[in-house]
Amino acid sequence: MDIKRYLPNKKVRRSDRLVLKEMHCQGKEKQSASNFSSTFPLGFFDTIPLELRFNIFQFLSIEDLSMLMITSKKMRNLAEAYRVTRFSGPHSIPFQKIHTVLAVEQQAKMLSLFHKLGRLVKRSTCLYATKDRLNILNEFLTRVACCNTTCKDQPHCVALLCYGKFLHTVIAGWDDSECQRVYDSVCQHLCLLKMVKTVVSSRPGQHSELESRVRLFFRRIFLDPCNTISDKAFWISRVLKPWPIVFQARVLYILYTGHFSGGVIKWHEMSETTPHDIDNSSAFYGGLSSVLQILHLHSREWSHDEIVCIIDELTSSPEDWLLENVAGLLLSCGESITTKMLSSKAINGRYGELAGIIAYLCLVCVKYQFDLSQVMVVLESVCSVIDSCKNKVTLLNRILDFFKELIMDTHEFTESDDGNDTEFFYHVTAMTEFTKHLLQL
Repeated sequence: MDIKRYLPNKKVRRSDRLVLKEMHCQGKEKQSASNFSSTFPLGFFDTIPLELRFNIFQFLSIEDLSMLMITSKKMRNLAEAYRVTRFSGPHSIPFQKIHTVLAVEQQAKMLSLFHKLGRLVKRSTCLYATKDRLNILNEFLTRVACCNTTCKDQPHCVALLCYGKFLHTVIAGWDDSECQRVYDSVCQHLCLLKMVKTVVSSRPGQHSELESRVRLFFRRIFLDPCNTISDKAFWISRVLKPWPIVFQARVLYILYTGHFSGGVIKWHEMSETTPHDIDNSSAFYGGLSSVLQILHLHSREWSHDEIVCIIDELTSSPEDWLLENVAGLLLSCGESITTKMLSSKAINGRYGELAGIIAYLCLVCVKYQFDLSQVMVVLESVCSVIDSCKNKVTLLNRILDFFKELIMDTHEFTESDDGNDTEFFYHVTAMTEFTKHLLQL
């Protein structure tokens, strides 16, 4: 807007000298500001001595430092220098504290702290090469790992959980090839594969301390911190795939058996005892069945035949499981896995073993008050893969004969032990319900 239009009586200046002088001064100011911004990218904060800037950072929370990392490259470099050289005081990491037994609230706070640290490191190293980021992760692991400290109660120590939370936060969004490099790097740094080879090549229970360490390392660093089922399927596959099927079953039992107490894995529980109620059965089979379902439904790296072979090896190591435990595991795994497992036995002509499992499937359903309809659907699918009617009749007769043997064996001990009355009732009821449902097919 030209003000001269509203001041018609004002005399127009004939010379532009002052106007040019004013424009020249403005140009100098702009050039000076440009030179200042190029010399000091962080403004007046850049003029403060480095020591004082680091002292200012100590008043910021880890979240604020993490946000500063993404404001500019210059600020990221400055905050990264602070993290590497002066990350102490209010930001000091309590490495010794995480190797003590903590209350639940303290554990939650510690996991939250390492999650924030992971986000900070992720943002500060976003421009680094993968090799350099792996070196940072390994340096952090060296300071956290229980083997580098006097950790007196490793099963209750949260150090590996904290590192697992930190690791998964840092590598969130990385592609599978980079995650594979992370797995290889961590395993090499901790000699995990050497420990696994020693464990699976020896008699079960021979190296109980190593078995416990393998379980804790893999569960707490790679598996438990997973946020999604697909992530868990990926990491389980990384753990199991390098080994043959026999060793895969052994490692799977080490990682997810419910019989782990006092830092020792109990290998013979499945061959000697059965759960006494439904809650106890989830402790028996819950971990193993959930992992098998994840591999079956959410991972493309595993075929149906591989899942069947793993279950076959799992239920026969180190001794054959009790049939009730085999049936309980299959029921926990779901109808799809159960059908494929039993169909495989039918195709191979293992009718005696198949009859025993189906009988115990009925028994477990009666014991825990489940509906037998699921078992009958499985039986119908199994019969559909049997070619001849003669073999189908043979299978059904063997199932009924197995029930008869169960009832007779239990009846022999009923008079001497009152506890067998309940088992006798379950066996008779299971056979009765099976016969009723069989007549409806």
